[in-house]
Amino acid sequence: MIEKLDEIDVVGHRVVHGGQEYREATVVTPQVKKVISRLSTFAPVHNPVNLEGITAIEQLLPSVPQVAVFDTAFHSQLPLSAAVYPIPYEYYEQGIRRYGFHGINHQYCAARAAQLLQQDLKSLRLITCHLGNGCSLAAIQEGTSIDTTMGFTPLEGLMMGSRSGSVDPGIIVHLLRQGIEVDKLDEILNRASGLKGVSGVSGDMRQIMSEIAQGNARAQLAFDIYIHRLRSHIGSMLATLGGLDALVFTGGVGENQPPIRAAACAGFEFIGLKLDPDKNSQPLLDQDIAAADSTARVLVIQAQEDWAIATECWKLINA
Repeated sequence: MIEKLDEIDVVGHRVVHGGQEYREATVVTPQVKKVISRLSTFAPVHNPVNLEGITAIEQLLPSVPQVAVFDTAFHSQLPLSAAVYPIPYEYYEQGIRRYGFHGINHQYCAARAAQLLQQDLKSLRLITCHLGNGCSLAAIQEGTSIDTTMGFTPLEGLMMGSRSGSVDPGIIVHLLRQGIEVDKLDEILNRASGLKGVSGVSGDMRQIMSEIAQGNARAQLAFDIYIHRLRSHIGSMLATLGGLDALVFTGGVGENQPPIRAAACAGFEFIGLKLDPDKNSQPLLDQDIAAADSTARVLVIQAQEDWAIATECWKLINA
């Protein structure tokens, strides 16, 4: 526990968007701050707030170094086949590409999975499922993210608490032609869709499960869509990896909702993936919950983004 400010040696910040400029944690400089500010165009909800935190620490602890740990950094080595959108190439040259997010936790979970399995991370094919209010998957091979579900923004991919995830772009064009304002459309897709939009109840999976128990048909539909899309994207990652050594669940939903884990894994029993029902029903963290004869391990790993950020700070300062 820190009792006095002069005990602080370094301050680490989670910064959502590092663009193509930052592929690893970086000591904050005036130039780094300029880039974070410029990238606010890509992450208007997150980067300005991240920058405010850095500025506040500069005023409070002017002599203490700060480190920016970027959520996009772990996905910065995506192959071009996964990173480039099938739109005119000139837009890629303008920075419109798939960046991926939740990288801090995906990277931590990959390393932690290797520890739990007592295997070299470089030898493992992993799918990490970060399931919370925001949701994303990563396909990790030889310790590197080679595919992920979030893209240019955190809106792409899985169905989430209040975000739609991927939808037909034609819907956006249609609504714009109907006269909907851009800001209203942004509000709908980011804050009024997903579990919340379909159920009409809540974006919180705990509330969804409670409503299902009471016979709420729309809550059940929201759950069913969530599972359908989760399985679909896991299947995509499986094909990208060409096999699987471990499936990892993390985040508030991934760690605390046995029905989600069971339903997701049920779609892959045809490849021999099996849960141990007793282990899955228990509040286990950093444990293997797969059946003994499962062809791949299934791990539940507690998200530790604060620890991951602290580790990056330690590495940089000691270097």
